[in-house]
Amino acid sequence: MSFDNRTIFAPATMVGESGITVIRLSGMDAFLLVSDCLSVSYNEFVKPKIENFKSHTTHLVYLFNGGDFIDEALVTFFKAPNSYTGEDVVEISCHGGSFIYRKVSDLLVKLGAFHAEPGEFSKRAYLNGKMDLAQAEAVADLIKAKTDEANKLALAQLTGKFSNKIKELRNDLINYCSLLELELDFSEEGIDLVERTELLNKINKLIEKFNTLTQSYESGKIIKNGVNLAIIGKPNVGKSSIFNYFLNENRAIVSDIPGTTRDYLEEPLIMGGIRFNLVDTAGIRDTQDVIEKEGVRRSMIKIDEADIVLEVEDVTDLDNSIVNKSRNGYSDKTIKVYNKIDLAGNITTKTLSVSAKTGEKMDVLEREIITKARSLVAGSSKSDVIITNERHRDCLLKSCEYLVNAKSQIEQGGGNELISFEIRSAMDSVSEIIGKTSNVDILNNIFSKFCIGK
Repeated sequence: MSFDNRTIFAPATMVGESGITVIRLSGMDAFLLVSDCLSVSYNEFVKPKIENFKSHTTHLVYLFNGGDFIDEALVTFFKAPNSYTGEDVVEISCHGGSFIYRKVSDLLVKLGAFHAEPGEFSKRAYLNGKMDLAQAEAVADLIKAKTDEANKLALAQLTGKFSNKIKELRNDLINYCSLLELELDFSEEGIDLVERTELLNKINKLIEKFNTLTQSYESGKIIKNGVNLAIIGKPNVGKSSIFNYFLNENRAIVSDIPGTTRDYLEEPLIMGGIRFNLVDTAGIRDTQDVIEKEGVRRSMIKIDEADIVLEVEDVTDLDNSIVNKSRNGYSDKTIKVYNKIDLAGNITTKTLSVSAKTGEKMDVLEREIITKARSLVAGSSKSDVIITNERHRDCLLKSCEYLVNAKSQIEQGGGNELISFEIRSAMDSVSEIIGKTSNVDILNNIFSKFCIGK
């Protein structure tokens, strides 16, 4: 993806049958380009005096292709640098519909505009200094947010709360590095600008800050991507019935034949304002059936990936629990539920017992799952800022690694050159988060994941 002086355009709204379609243009020639297709009259093509239009104003105009009247539209002008991209921006609000959009799109291409690539508007905003890289990434997160918490985190990042935290850490690193390098200039005079004990204490505090911020990713990842909730159990205990109940539809096939579910099913679900990635797994048992065995293997993978494991047992058949047959290491994330209490009769039911068929006590199970999910988020973050981006976490981890190396150099009596090198490397890594240091490949990878028109 290249950045140049081309005028680009893309739909800023979904194209289809709707009241309006908004088409956004950006570039140094955006105003000049649209002036060749806007008219103040629908009877004939009469160019408006665009140079007299003020920034952030909207005007009723008529779109013409040569002498052909296309549509009535509202056009809004944003003059550089006071626009989203920092360039001249025009937004055309024409009537909705695929046919009208194609006509306007073809006209803009004819006049010299280019179709925008994914994320190209936000990329230009970043390159023109309208936002830093972390804020640009927040734009995509805000669009994709599925819950109130995910929306809040994206907004906090977009408005600069996370970037300010990174800048604070970066400034600390710059200050320490500057002192060390200044001290090198006075090495012959034997002047010490910073005591090694004091520097070690400062580095330790920085490492703690980096670790706390990095650990917040566990909470941020769940808020952004959802809680992975795997429903597991022996065949025919009612896993698919619970799966269907939560989704309120017959998504999974339910039958009395054990082994009906041969592969996992995954669907998104919102409960208690939390996004869940609900997974119905194949029944766990020893089998010689090649296909079913593969389904069990995939189920075990989903158990490992799960944040919460919902282990289902049949309350009428408790002889063969799967606890000893499953992998170890997930008991702390397990909720055990006993299903089919509608068939229990005089059998004494367990603490958390439900009937997915009748819905009895399913509200209790739902509350238990929501409580468990909230504890995951609250328990894994002690930071006032929560990170949600894997790239940000990786940069912080690299910075922390360099700081640990710097700490070792100080403890071993290393020279200022070695200590300064590690601190400067930590500074470069954290600078990548906000785009103070970056390369073309990183930028292309980030913005290529955006939607068209943003």
